[in-house]
Amino acid sequence: MLEYKKLLSEKLKKFWESDEKVYTAWEGGSFATGFDDDYSDLDIALICDDDHVEGLFEKTEKFLEDTYGIKEKLRMPEPSWHGHSQTFYLLKDSPQFFYIDLLIEKLSAGNRFMESNRHGNSVVWFDKKGLMDGTPMPDEDFKKKIVPKLEYFKKSFFITKIELEKQVLRGRDVDALDGYYKLILGRLAFLLNVKNRPAKHDFGLLYSYRDWPREYHEFVQKLLYVKDFKDLKIKLPIVINKVEELTNSLYEEWGN
Repeated sequence: MLEYKKLLSEKLKKFWESDEKVYTAWEGGSFATGFDDDYSDLDIALICDDDHVEGLFEKTEKFLEDTYGIKEKLRMPEPSWHGHSQTFYLLKDSPQFFYIDLLIEKLSAGNRFMESNRHGNSVVWFDKKGLMDGTPMPDEDFKKKIVPKLEYFKKSFFITKIELEKQVLRGRDVDALDGYYKLILGRLAFLLNVKNRPAKHDFGLLYSYRDWPREYHEFVQKLLYVKDFKDLKIKLPIVINKVEELTNSLYEEWGN
């Protein structure tokens, strides 16, 4: 797969670099973080003139269709959460699990997805205008997002705890499991991210195995596997206590 990806990348680089309206191309994803393997896709981002986005997609798709054939395509609805245009391509006869994740940014846009503490060390294919900037996101930028969430967690936790404990007492195992996993995936993951990788506070459990200390990853891993309702009743207090402890300690640290 890596050889296939390398040859495809070389062709795409030449194709995009020859376009005078395309200024920058870089590879992110697992390649930028040093975890590229036989299951990795191609995460590529481009910067072009504002009025060239749709034309660039059309040109790229024709190139891919003529050269490889496009088996599946997903264009993300706009406006997207990140403000850019994004399409996923599955090529004909490509290695299993391989696809292209193409992000096209307008020249005038912000939020470039270049910050090294969030996106790794992006590999620049070309940069005609010197637009690449891997400067880490400043602490103050993500603090603005972290503190309000910590405040909400602190104020609302008594309701969350009551509702969870009620479902257990009622014997409603499915409802209790729903709340239990939301507590882990929605709150505990966020809190452990703030503690261990604040620039990635919104990454959930993704890549926690490589970013968190092993003890934290294994702690959450054990909590995620619930055998039955009896096991849930044993593990729920552990999660509740940990969430409460982290919420209070992190609020003291970040809220001042």
